[in-house]
Amino acid sequence: DGHFRFEVQVNGKSAPFLFDTGASSIVLTAETARMLGLRDEHLRFAVPVQTANGRSMTAPVVLDELAVGPIVFTKVSALVAKPGLLNDNLFGQSVLGRLESYEVRGNRLVLRARKG
Repeated sequence: DGHFRFEVQVNGKSAPFLFDTGASSIVLTAETARMLGLRDEHLRFAVPVQTANGRSMTAPVVLDELAVGPIVFTKVSALVAKPGLLNDNLFGQSVLGRLESYEVRGNRLVLRARKG
């Protein structure tokens, strides 16, 4: 469909993500947040975001670990979308900025971890 989608291990659980250079953060759907044990009633939806569908509020969280293949990030700032706001988890700039680089080669996405 012209997008890059891949499985990411979030706190040890697998979830599908959409590569999104336009997203400022990792953003989880409400369903993925529930799967990770993050319940709506324990989240504070206080961070405004602008989406293609307009403005909405999201809840800030910190993920202990996020892994894409051999690349592992710890203490990742993320946002949780309100139920019904997103269809996909977004892999955005809060982790892309922690990579050495990323590039598209034809129909492949290449992520490179920082050394050291």
